[in-house]
Amino acid sequence: MIFSSLLGFLQRQAVPLTILLLITLPFLTYYVSMSKFVRKANSKALGKRPPTIPYWIPGVYHTISLVSVGPQKYFGMLIKEFGSFAPFVVKAGSHSILVLRDPNHIQKILRSPKQLTSTAFTVRTYSKVFGSPKTALKMYSDKGVTEKQREALEYTHLTLPRKHLTGVSLIPVADLYTSTLSSNLNDKMFQTEFWTMVEDFWSFFQQTITRCILETLFGSALLKQYPSVVRDYWEFDTGIENFTRGLPRFVMPAAHDARDRLHRGIEKWLKTNHSGTDFARFGDDDPVWDEQKGSKFIQERDDVFAKASLDMRARTSEILAIMHGSLSNLVPSTLWMIIEILRRPHLANHLTADILKYSPPQIATYDIATITDMPLFRSIHAEIGRLRVASSTVRTSEVDNFQLDDQWTLPKGLSVLLLSHDISMNTKLWAKTRPRTVERPLEEFWAERFLIPDKVGSKHRRVRERKEQVEIGRFDMDGLETLHTTFEGGDHFSPGQAFVQAMQAATLAVLFTEFEARLCDPDEVAELMPPILETAYGVMKPLGKIAIQIRKRKPSQKV
Repeated sequence: MIFSSLLGFLQRQAVPLTILLLITLPFLTYYVSMSKFVRKANSKALGKRPPTIPYWIPGVYHTISLVSVGPQKYFGMLIKEFGSFAPFVVKAGSHSILVLRDPNHIQKILRSPKQLTSTAFTVRTYSKVFGSPKTALKMYSDKGVTEKQREALEYTHLTLPRKHLTGVSLIPVADLYTSTLSSNLNDKMFQTEFWTMVEDFWSFFQQTITRCILETLFGSALLKQYPSVVRDYWEFDTGIENFTRGLPRFVMPAAHDARDRLHRGIEKWLKTNHSGTDFARFGDDDPVWDEQKGSKFIQERDDVFAKASLDMRARTSEILAIMHGSLSNLVPSTLWMIIEILRRPHLANHLTADILKYSPPQIATYDIATITDMPLFRSIHAEIGRLRVASSTVRTSEVDNFQLDDQWTLPKGLSVLLLSHDISMNTKLWAKTRPRTVERPLEEFWAERFLIPDKVGSKHRRVRERKEQVEIGRFDMDGLETLHTTFEGGDHFSPGQAFVQAMQAATLAVLFTEFEARLCDPDEVAELMPPILETAYGVMKPLGKIAIQIRKRKPSQKV
């Protein structure tokens, strides 16, 4: 009787009890998962697996937050809340992502390329972002491909950038970019006597520098055949993170449409200028650049893929990949370099005077190699990378029980997320490694952060508090390598650091020696600086339009 009454009561209360369970289950789940997280994070046991941060719904884990907030902001929020417990795991359904914060852990991952590979990340990027066909994805995953295709991939992605875009081979490429940028800016009707206002610095120079880089690498024919390539590329670039997440067209139609146009435009250019199997000219006696076919680097790159039997769609995706690798970080970092220099007129004057030493009037080109080797330029380049380039990369554990250190081991299949900005903004680590680097806050730009000053007795040495004086010294990254790690998009679609530095140096040389530039309202620009560490990675942009004034520099004018 009692049992029947109880059963009847439960049946009558089934709906309210279900509702109560649905309400309380997430809270109970969060409480239990939080307890497990803290207990494992604080455990002194050796060889343990990293803990999973608290979650509300079993099986779903952190998927809803990753989708609704976005990975960039969500990981930034997690680092602020749980950063002291790192390493920790974030789960999206069955997929687990490990977040590392210890620079020694990061270096261990980067120095273990066989155990932790970028293969899965690369395949996903080529598939979801660049739209590569399934036949090509086999090549990137190193499964079911011929030895010829395997060798082609390694040669084009690793060897060719070193062959064509470093050392003496880079000099004519840099000279070509310099002359292209100079001609482009001189065609803008800037005057010598009067200042011309550019209302939106970012948009203006993004378009200008992008056009010049594309012309340098791919030839002027690409821009003539496909006039909207610059606009379409940056429209596509705005959707990179969503492409990576695999979001469908109806969620981001503009970015998908832009990629479709890029594919059509690039394929048309390839069919017109890279048809057949004997289109490329990259011998020692061949010209460095061809208006129709592009640079030797691009010609040989596409030639190798064509001879490895990649179809036109795969070759098109490869061109888009190297286009992205040549623009996505280079252009924003160059723009930030210009902004930060213009915010400090004394720095602009000092840098201009230094550059002018390597551009004597009787020589038509700049000595870009020497400029990139200037200690001040190298320090500025490193500082922009530290402060304004919040990059990331992913490695996947290919082995079980990979030993991160004595305390932590990683299971097979675990994805490891590496974030440059988290380490580059850690004051405690920088102060411990080299106290001088935090004499000014890591949250602000300091051009001389990576310089070891000359002796105090030098006539150039000044009291550090005098911000109007540029210190000189030698560039030194010794001991800071683990704290200053930038991920340039991966070896597969990166032109390399030498190319990036050369393009940046050439841009500064043209802008500051052939022209004068100044901010219209420095105080307003200070208010437009983006907040630091709100997002874990991604391109930083000013919060609004920055207006500048430009005029041509008189030939006899002194700096």
